[in-house]
Amino acid sequence: MKRRSISATFLLYIGLAVTMFFIVFPFFWLVSSSLKTSQEIFAIHQTFIPKKITFTNFIYAFSGSPGPNIGPLMNNSITVAVFTAIITLFFAATGGYAVGRLHFPGLQTFVIFIMIAQMFQGPVIMVPWYKMAARMGILNTKTGLVLIYLTSTIPVAVWLMSGFFKGIPKEMEEAATIDGCGKLRTFFQIILPLVKGGLVAVGIYSFILAWNDYQYALILTTSEKAKTVQLGIAELMGGIGQINWGGIMACGVIVTIPVIILFGCVQRYLIEGLTAGAVKG
Repeated sequence: MKRRSISATFLLYIGLAVTMFFIVFPFFWLVSSSLKTSQEIFAIHQTFIPKKITFTNFIYAFSGSPGPNIGPLMNNSITVAVFTAIITLFFAATGGYAVGRLHFPGLQTFVIFIMIAQMFQGPVIMVPWYKMAARMGILNTKTGLVLIYLTSTIPVAVWLMSGFFKGIPKEMEEAATIDGCGKLRTFFQIILPLVKGGLVAVGIYSFILAWNDYQYALILTTSEKAKTVQLGIAELMGGIGQINWGGIMACGVIVTIPVIILFGCVQRYLIEGLTAGAVKG
């Protein structure tokens, strides 16, 4: 039995190592290529480590012409992603609490509506949303992007958070009421701290969805004041003439940095939240 256990553990680690290789290797190759010259990128005999490290590609990424001037585009993406995450967290906390803890007429209908809402995303709502945004005067604005991202993030966030709130014993609220805590104080000081893992998971999910989006930004934005970094990179790849692949690689590295930092800061809470939400929901 002990040998079987050791063999199973060994095979598990081998499987994890192979999986991590396929996940991490493309990113390392991206970083390596961003530090190479154009000649080395297209060399017949490729090397993983650059023979001559250059930062020309990163200078190109932040330059205005012919580069994409990625700085303002990054600012647009960060602004949209942060506001999407904050607003989603508000509705996830309040809506999730209502669905998970309260009983009111039409609750089941509301839950079904939340689930159905996920079926109407992407191309299905593109044309109607474009017309709505044009009439409301929010076409080609960061506000329009935030609003359309919320149609995707809020239903999932409310459903996920309802599972966390359901897992909290009702006796805790009753004890807080006996101690003289009002509804709002109990909610903010007792209940929310217990579901911080779920809130972190929801916040990360919302941020990543808005950060990585391309299709909505392509339809709803056209100018530099609202264009996101994903559009900027796509335009580099679709440009006429010689494509600066080194510059595109550098842009890819720059775009991943905020996400890596975010994951590094909240990794423990994210794993906690996703696991607990799957069990409790």
